[in-house]
Amino acid sequence: MASSPGGIPAELQESISAFLGTKKVLLVMSIQLQVKSKYYDYILVLTPWRAYVLPAMLPVRVHSSFSFLEVREMTVQEPSLVVIETDAMSYAFRFMSFDDLEQVVIHVTMSLKKVFPDSSPGMLLKNSPPNLYERIRQITDSLEEMLQSSPGPCGGFSETYAALCDYNGFAFREEIQWDVDNIYHSQDCREFNLLDFSHLESRDVALSVAALSFNLWFTKLSCKDFRLNQEISEQLLYMLSKSVMLEELVLENSGLKADFAQRMAQALSNHPDSVLHTINLAGNQLEDRGIVAFSRHGEKCPKGLQSLSLARTMLTAKGMSTLCKALANNKATASSLRHLDLSGNPGTLAGDDIINLQSLLHQCRALSHLSLAGTDCPLDALFGALIHGCHTSLVHLDLSRNMYSHKRVKTISPDIKEFFSQACALRHVSLSGTKLPADAVRALLQGLVDNSHISDLCLDLSSCELRSAGAQVIQDLIPDASSISDLDLSDNGFDPDMVTLVLSIGRSKSIRHVSLGKNFNIKSKEGLLDVLHRIVQLTQEDDCPLQSLSVAESRLKLGTNVLLSALGSNTSLIALDISGNAMGDTGAKMLAKALQINTKLRTVVWDRNNTTAHGLLEVAQALERNYTLKSMPLPMSDVMQAYRSHPEKTEEAVHKLQSCLARNQLRRTLPTQTFRLQQGILTTSSEQMVNEICLSVQKHVDILSACPGREAEVDILCAEEAIRNANLSVSILPLLYEAGNTPYQNGKLQHKLECLTEEASQICGREIQAIMQAVLDTAHNLCPAVVQKSRVRDQLINAMSERIYLQDHLNLSTVLDQMVNDVFSKLNEIKLSVTAAVADCIMDAVLGDLTIAQCKLAESLPRQGLDLPALLPELAEDDAVVLMRGRNAPDLTAEEYKMALRRKNKHFRSIRPTPTVRSKVTTRVSLCYDWVWGVPALPGVGGSKQ
Repeated sequence: MASSPGGIPAELQESISAFLGTKKVLLVMSIQLQVKSKYYDYILVLTPWRAYVLPAMLPVRVHSSFSFLEVREMTVQEPSLVVIETDAMSYAFRFMSFDDLEQVVIHVTMSLKKVFPDSSPGMLLKNSPPNLYERIRQITDSLEEMLQSSPGPCGGFSETYAALCDYNGFAFREEIQWDVDNIYHSQDCREFNLLDFSHLESRDVALSVAALSFNLWFTKLSCKDFRLNQEISEQLLYMLSKSVMLEELVLENSGLKADFAQRMAQALSNHPDSVLHTINLAGNQLEDRGIVAFSRHGEKCPKGLQSLSLARTMLTAKGMSTLCKALANNKATASSLRHLDLSGNPGTLAGDDIINLQSLLHQCRALSHLSLAGTDCPLDALFGALIHGCHTSLVHLDLSRNMYSHKRVKTISPDIKEFFSQACALRHVSLSGTKLPADAVRALLQGLVDNSHISDLCLDLSSCELRSAGAQVIQDLIPDASSISDLDLSDNGFDPDMVTLVLSIGRSKSIRHVSLGKNFNIKSKEGLLDVLHRIVQLTQEDDCPLQSLSVAESRLKLGTNVLLSALGSNTSLIALDISGNAMGDTGAKMLAKALQINTKLRTVVWDRNNTTAHGLLEVAQALERNYTLKSMPLPMSDVMQAYRSHPEKTEEAVHKLQSCLARNQLRRTLPTQTFRLQQGILTTSSEQMVNEICLSVQKHVDILSACPGREAEVDILCAEEAIRNANLSVSILPLLYEAGNTPYQNGKLQHKLECLTEEASQICGREIQAIMQAVLDTAHNLCPAVVQKSRVRDQLINAMSERIYLQDHLNLSTVLDQMVNDVFSKLNEIKLSVTAAVADCIMDAVLGDLTIAQCKLAESLPRQGLDLPALLPELAEDDAVVLMRGRNAPDLTAEEYKMALRRKNKHFRSIRPTPTVRSKVTTRVSLCYDWVWGVPALPGVGGSKQ
């Protein structure tokens, strides 16, 4: 039988390879194994993580095996004899030579070094010859340097995982290795998320956790809404007791109980080298037993905690008190704590139980995020502690679903005003559902009025039952609270006070987002429409800062059309939420019409509106002609309902919605028609407005011309001249816009941009050539013997050239072309803005002349014994009320009348007439809308106004 170089017959060696299958064989050698007092011939086979002892005969079988992770120590007793102690048994191996012994010892030592970076040969080798120990030490030092400079993907996680699989006798899951080595490593991700592997068997997940115990790459382990069984929990606890890199632990809503918190506290207490500073155990039933045990660790934690979330953990007042006291007693935690979430533990901070929390907050000078939502915390007892502790650092404060006080109080604590006037970093405050007294709201807003440190504050006062008293306070103070940019007033019973409330919000120059939903339960249809009219006027003001409006869950039904009709050329709103208004397909049609012409909106939310497949498709078709809307979350509730009746039409609508939005998100250059939309609206509406006034003036002229005498002749001639000039001005508006759109210097600009792009392309080419040369030089310095071969060098150059061509073809030329498109796109915007400004000035001049003529003719009417106020052109209802209150139309000054006409003209440009609905049930409502908006209702149709 032929033998291999190691003295092992070739046939036996082939059989060993076949027997071990896919296992990677690194070393095969003949040895003698001591059995009782005698030595027998065996074959020792080493794989990356295990040693196999095989009888030196056919057929191949395993006498015994051990994982390198089982090795406790190795003792060299003779130059060729080593005793390896494992967890299960002892092996005495006699080798054919000292070199064979050295190879085995080095292999085992290096394998363990990869799994346990802090291991050392001195801890493993006993009684070793100096030369062997020194050689192993040099090799392990070299290995350690190599691992530090290039530890492998994610700190060699996959090798550790493979070793643990071998140790436990579990199958090696290549997908875990692939995900970590490719996805995690390529993203430089230091967070190990168990949800990425939740589809695997629990033992596979447990092994992946165990592999983190000695890993020096991952600093965070997270898991949310995934139940962790006993097998995984055990490995989590082991990992917590060993890891010297883990800084953040998130195990939210993972089915953990009190005993886990107790054992976790014990593991961390026995691990002084732990650097864990962020712990999130929210949503687990830890109860007082678990929290009290955790508090003992929290009190003694030497490095302190930076972030702690124990929300919804079934705490009682006792557990909360113990926790707060322990955290306050730990100076390291008190000085470093930045995030504290204790929300969702009802009754834990009622009465005197808040004392320990106050003590903690007094000391937390760095706290930036505090959530005590739903803890029954009395707010009047809290703000004093916040003033003395973290008012300079607090950014996010959530006190929702609490009460102002558990006692009857006649006066409001001055601490509220003081805190909100002194806060330096606040960005979000939620007091939703707190039923604040009106005086407490006053103190809060007065504090914000006095505060000059903060801006862009999001203030949530929803569901506080503020009603009329709270509305009055907000009306008085909100215009001066310039720090507020986002205001949520939904569901507060403001229904009868909405008109004045909207007016007060309109006086604010800082509020960019406002939520007013669930405040429209107004019995009078006229009252409801008046409120909607005020909201429309608010969004039409030239200096309106409002960018986002929500009237969600208000059940406005057809009233939603009033808001949608005002979106035609809206210039302020970029986000609109009209979800939960049951506006039906009629509302969807109005939304579709608005989207076809609106160029400002970027986000629309409109679910729960009883929209059928037909309405969904109308909106989707409208989006085909809208190039500016970026986000429209699928109205899932309506889509699911529509799909039951018309699946094909619903699928078509959804596909069209998604494709149009995707197109808009990728598009950077807008089509020309988008720039012409507003131009067309301005031209048409200006022409209609001027024609309307001209007709009114002409009526006055005709009446006065028929009167005897020549008293008004001069005024009539001036009026006729004003009409001629107005008609001429309207006729030249299209020519004016055409002149503004003429490409005077486009040829020169195009040439200049092409030269610039060519120059940029050349510079990029030189940069690429420099990179190629640098890469080649580096490769030559590192691998001179390989790169010096002419064939290899040519291959390298060709490979780089192919990649460069592909990248240039796909990206660089596109980027440069896009730059040219961006320039012309911006130029078109400027052109439209300039010509629109000129057109507005001309229209103002025309309106001024017509107004003067109108007023002079109106003054002549009484002298002729005539009274024709009906000849005045209709104004918007609020303008008419302001101008007519306490005086007759002829008493108006020219300037007042001019301003009223300008206001009507501006609104007229943006507001589409409210649609007429054919349904018998809604006919009267529709006509009521028309009446409110100044459009006379047709007599005898659907019932007159009572």
